[in-house]
Amino acid sequence: MVRFLIKRPIAVFMSTLALVLLGIVAANRIPTSLLPEIDIPEISIHISYPNSTARELETNIVRNIRNQLLQISHLEDINTETRDGFALVKLRFDYGTNIDYSFIEVNEKIDAATGFMPKDMQRPRVIKASASDIPVLNILVSLKDSMGSYDFLQLSEFSQTVLKKRIEQLPEVALADISGIDKPEIQIIPDMNLIRSLNANTGIISNAIRTSNLEPGDFVIKNGIYQYNFKFDNPLRSIDDIKNIYLKINDRLLQLKDIASVKKIPYKQRGKVYNQGQRSIVLSVIKQANARVGNLKKSLKKLISEFELDYPYLEFKTNQDRTSLLEYSLNNLKWSLVFGSILAIIIMFFFVKEIRSPLIISLTIPLSLILTIFLMYVIGISINIISLSGLILGVGMMIDNSIIVIDNINRKIETENKPDDAITEGTNEIISPLITSVLTTISVFLPLLFLSGITGALFYEQALAVTLGLGISLLVSILFIPVAFRLFYRKKSKFRYKSPFAGIENLYEKGYKYFVDFKYITLLIALAGIFAMYYFFKTEKYTKLPHFQKNEIVLKIDWNENINLDENIIRTGFLMDSLVDDSTIIFSQFGEQQFLLQREKPMDLSESKIYIKTKSPDNLSVIQKEIEKKMTDKYPEAKFRFEPVKTVFEKLFGDKNDYLQAQVSSLNSIEVPNISLYYKIDSMLNGLAIADFSFKKASFIHIDFERMLLFDVDYDRLVNELKSAFNENIIDNLKSEKRYIPIKLDYNVNNLKDILNGLFVENKEGKMIPVKSLVRIINRQQYKTIYANRKGEYLPFKTLAVNTP
Repeated sequence: MVRFLIKRPIAVFMSTLALVLLGIVAANRIPTSLLPEIDIPEISIHISYPNSTARELETNIVRNIRNQLLQISHLEDINTETRDGFALVKLRFDYGTNIDYSFIEVNEKIDAATGFMPKDMQRPRVIKASASDIPVLNILVSLKDSMGSYDFLQLSEFSQTVLKKRIEQLPEVALADISGIDKPEIQIIPDMNLIRSLNANTGIISNAIRTSNLEPGDFVIKNGIYQYNFKFDNPLRSIDDIKNIYLKINDRLLQLKDIASVKKIPYKQRGKVYNQGQRSIVLSVIKQANARVGNLKKSLKKLISEFELDYPYLEFKTNQDRTSLLEYSLNNLKWSLVFGSILAIIIMFFFVKEIRSPLIISLTIPLSLILTIFLMYVIGISINIISLSGLILGVGMMIDNSIIVIDNINRKIETENKPDDAITEGTNEIISPLITSVLTTISVFLPLLFLSGITGALFYEQALAVTLGLGISLLVSILFIPVAFRLFYRKKSKFRYKSPFAGIENLYEKGYKYFVDFKYITLLIALAGIFAMYYFFKTEKYTKLPHFQKNEIVLKIDWNENINLDENIIRTGFLMDSLVDDSTIIFSQFGEQQFLLQREKPMDLSESKIYIKTKSPDNLSVIQKEIEKKMTDKYPEAKFRFEPVKTVFEKLFGDKNDYLQAQVSSLNSIEVPNISLYYKIDSMLNGLAIADFSFKKASFIHIDFERMLLFDVDYDRLVNELKSAFNENIIDNLKSEKRYIPIKLDYNVNNLKDILNGLFVENKEGKMIPVKSLVRIINRQQYKTIYANRKGEYLPFKTLAVNTP
């Protein structure tokens, strides 16, 4: 075979050139991503029902959904976390389960559970986990000259309808996940003095809006041989339509704008995003699975430049760019190739004693790499962090095969008169040892193919990349190198020199002779090495990732109080004040976020997450110490922790705890916090674990039904008056601009005491009864989050023994 090839060098080189061209085309088309496309056996369900308590949501809705989901096949585990107004259900399946079928089955179970859900509740969102759902970077949009919440409401609408759509039009972008936006609502504030002077109540406003907003539906009319479809025209299409609604009060014809203020305002905010202390909207960019990260970054950079020209009143910034890890890996591969080639050429230059062999080495390394990438493209492997690590490992091993073949051919050429015979014999002699060497090296990576679960799926591509690289280098060594030798060695080289490392060769021969003569000493040294290796392996500490200094961190705060969103922002601003400079990046998220593909545990109004990035690790350490001091002195009851910025692996698999968790459950629901039970459990754990849950104070409105019946007050009217007072009385929806905008009746009173003192409800006899005589406020302590799994509710306790050897 070798002799056949060296007789036809032109054909071999033309074939090689064709493969190289195909490899270059494949290298420009092969998808690049952070992680390989693998099926993640996880599905999450987001349940939202505003204005419900955690206990009500868990008992009436989440528990029924959990019981329905337990019937799904191949379900490994189920966990739920329920808070006021929101619940998260996480389903984990056995690896290998067809997650698409499970997704369909989960939706069927959700549909079956809709009978237990309130009619005004939105259908729970079912999200299938995917490695490609991790954002590659964040685009932050803010106003350069903000004039208040109304301007930000316009920015929110503009970001949703224009910016988000333009980003998603890029062929490399799958989704621009948005958060931090304001949603509109129509606020109606009645003039209570005027309404009372007209001897009326706010019920006339609600009835007038509902009546004007009715849609009876379509009907068909036949007119001779023709047939027409008719539909009642809905008059409420804009805020002006609401203002111009007519009402008849005591034989007087009035419009709504005469007795109430009607305006469009931001919906009650439950979450905000700030960048460098300025309120912003964040668009997390998720790429297409088959797109190249480099092309995506170029397209986004160009689009942001267009945004800055088209919308000069807006400011655009980016942060948390996760493409840098892939770029670093690609640069690492490039420099590994360059330095590996240079070092191989230098070593061959000194030891082979002539210059043509190093030149052949310089051709074989890039040739092996290009052909490997071509094969990866053919079998459908993308360039990602895992496959790149395999290529980087393989680059160093690719050189070995070439050096062995070249060295053996050189040795034969020195003793043979005929170059063709020397090349043929030199190559044929080394083929079997080379195949054995390659198979031995590949066998080291074989266990990666048999790893179970997601870990095995991840590192499968690494093992495959190494195998392909070594296999290609083997073929290049026994097929390409002999032909290259035949072309380069047509004439004997006159440029020969004496190796400066002849002493090293003599030393090697002496050492080899010594170890052969003293076999038992060699055996003892080998055994001692094996025992030493076992000792160090057992005593060495192990962690997920190597420890290295970072200049970025995430601060998570739970103020452990029933504070509102604005107070949360003020307190966080106090923490950051005077600690950061212009070079420090601060990206803050407060309260609930609106991301569609949210994987992390949701926050409530009293929680915040701050991303901090400084110039150096030393600056970050100073900021951490100052924040700890401020938190301890000013807010001793608050809970806070610093977490390292998660890698793509931790973001993908961060749902599993890094610690053991003790779960304390009860035969019945864990209704009310039992402080004595908490201390009893804490003493039983003897300091080995701490509670991983928190409490909160909740207020309940208790209606005195005896007084309500005594004063002849209608229950529904009383509840509607209270909802209006607390800005929760949704009358109807304005069907405008292809979306629904809630219409709310609001008394525009902020103080709880003033609300109850100034609120009256009309009884069935037309008399005004003070609400404070019918209700009272009761404060209770509750669990902030209710945890549950397939066995029921439990209290989690986190062990303190983390990362032990």
